[in-house]
Amino acid sequence: MTMKQTAHANHVVDSFKEKLPDAMINDIGESHFDELALLIESAISAAVLEEMEKAADKIDKLAHEIRHFAEHFDN
Repeated sequence: MTMKQTAHANHVVDSFKEKLPDAMINDIGESHFDELALLIESAISAAVLEEMEKAADKIDKLAHEIRHFAEHFDN
């Protein structure tokens, strides 16, 4: 998944660079664009992790409900 996030972050930076004049791109410098890509990738990772935690919580709740149902089935 990290490779997809990296590729997406780089795509976002490339799209941003297309909107800037060449002189500004040169003034900003590639190292700053690399930092921007890293920030974007970190934001994507944080959002993905948050959603995975929500999904895990839902699965855990469902597992408890199923266990409770099974323990009280036919009583």
